[in-house]
Amino acid sequence: MQKITKSFRVEPKLWTEVKVYCAGQNLDLSSFLEDALKEKLKKAK
Repeated sequence: MQKITKSFRVEPKLWTEVKVYCAGQNLDLSSFLEDALKEKLKKAK
């Protein structure tokens, strides 16, 4: 699957929490964000 690079803005405290969570779960940030976006879209349907 082809991936694209995007830029976005996020609150510094939230970003720190996400990085700490991902490190603790042994996840990379890209995978975490992609999964979170997919989950949010499923709930919106």
